[in-house]
Amino acid sequence: MSSVVTTPLKPNRRVRWGRRCGQIAMVAVLTGAGVACSEDGGSGESGVAAAPSTLPSTMNAARLLPVPLTTAPGTDAGSAAGHSLNLPQGWNVRVWANVPEARMAAWTSDGKLVVSTGQNGSLVLLSPNGPDQAPTTTTLLDGLDNPQGIAFTDDNGRELMIVGESGRIVSWDYRDGALSNRRVVIDGLPDDGNHPAKMVAVRDGTIAYNVGSATNRDPVDRTSNPQRATIAEVAQDGTGNRTLAVGVRNGEGLSFAPDGTLFTAVNQGDNQPYPFRDDQGDYGRVVRSYVNENPVEQVSRIGPGTDLGWPYCVPNSGGTAELLDIGYVNDPINNPDGDRLDCNSIGRTMLGLPAHSAPIGFVFTQGSALPESLSGGALITAHGSWNRQPPREPYVAYSRWDDATRSLTTPTVLVTGFQNADGSRWGRSVDAVPGPDGSIYVTDDTAGLVYRLTPPAE
Repeated sequence: MSSVVTTPLKPNRRVRWGRRCGQIAMVAVLTGAGVACSEDGGSGESGVAAAPSTLPSTMNAARLLPVPLTTAPGTDAGSAAGHSLNLPQGWNVRVWANVPEARMAAWTSDGKLVVSTGQNGSLVLLSPNGPDQAPTTTTLLDGLDNPQGIAFTDDNGRELMIVGESGRIVSWDYRDGALSNRRVVIDGLPDDGNHPAKMVAVRDGTIAYNVGSATNRDPVDRTSNPQRATIAEVAQDGTGNRTLAVGVRNGEGLSFAPDGTLFTAVNQGDNQPYPFRDDQGDYGRVVRSYVNENPVEQVSRIGPGTDLGWPYCVPNSGGTAELLDIGYVNDPINNPDGDRLDCNSIGRTMLGLPAHSAPIGFVFTQGSALPESLSGGALITAHGSWNRQPPREPYVAYSRWDDATRSLTTPTVLVTGFQNADGSRWGRSVDAVPGPDGSIYVTDDTAGLVYRLTPPAE
């Protein structure tokens, strides 16, 4: 089964990646200010004192305006104090809760938000007290091993909470703000190396989970035992464990689409060598202007037999900002002649995101209480880069679902502002989930906060 929309394969496009700012930066200030591109890939601006965007212009379809953060009574804004987030016109934002190291989030059936805290080892339960008040905060579980992904599901009238720890997937019965009947679904998962976090998504009694690569771009992950850089699935009772997809460097975003198929948002590699044999003369070298925009992050459908190519095949955006239906080019170090993997045989990537976005949160919004304009697609939450120059900023984007093609369309950025003009950050978005009140709740592991973002009624 192909991992992507079935379209005729096109030849890999070899493009000269010039170092001129106009060819590579493709940046625009989200507030609508004038932009003057600079040679280092940054931008200058006029008329507004805001940080320049490091997102390609095609992702800037929404006009975003700075909205000062307000703080719910009893909540400490911490490093967010005095800052704004850039949001579409008419939206408001509030610092809603303090959760140190806030990572992934999921709502219970009785209207409470559970937030994982990663290295803090706990799950925090946030019980709303009204739209203008801070929630009641309690520790639901403690002493866990790097809890990350959370999912809730119904099992014959019982509500189950599924959690991904570093080396295992675990489930509990949930009722009235309490847990019972702990069960280990699967244990002994790889938990070393660069990407130990386990995300989860559940549907019809089956749990999908990721096993991230141990390395940045080493083929050893494809032959290790157990294999790394995969997406797998297992039944809720622990039976039937199987690998669905390989070559998925770090598929942290996991969610089921409106058509019932599984999607992943993938964190691609760093310091990708230049893969084109052209007159630029940089084949096999690490070139900063190329690395800044490549490889693009991948969003693709996952099914049995999917191969997303890593680290043999490099998603090839063709040097343009149109990141849809993306093919591959051979990796110049790991697969220069295509004899390790035929990069034309593995389908195409449905949707690309700007390189080094680090998408972590990824959730389809069908059936949510969000306004109609946001309830037929996916929220994608980017953590931002760790070593890009200049840094790729954190953001939350929305990608509309096309029923006719069963695919996601070019994302529209909804939230930015976590990054200062000098590239430093006071916050860093991790996950964004629709709430039962029609708001979007965004976690921030740098500021240790959960924000409540409310769009205007439609």
